Amino acid sequence: MKTEVVLAITASSARTSGALGSVLAPDNEGNPKGLRFSSQRRGRSTVFRATSESPSTALSTAVSILRDVSLFQEVWLLSGGGAPLSQKRLDRH
Repeated sequence: MKTEVVLAITASSARTSGALGSVLAPDNEGNPKGLRFSSQRRGRSTVFRATSESPSTALSTAVSILRDVSLFQEVWLLSGGGAPLSQKRLDRH
């Protein structure tokens, strides 16, 4: 069953969104078999998309992204980067 997960993370500024996208860009060569992953920056938002024939692969990728976003937020605040992520409701993309 093809599963697609889309996460849109809105940052407090375009600068923060750019940093988030850079930090969370895949650092390994290629994706696991059957997983398609992409990210795109739209102003203050970074949109992550994971698609797989395996629902568990798509969902575990989404959980991993959310964990990394949480870690980014903590590190960004500690480094003096300012308010990292907006608390407003995200629009669907």
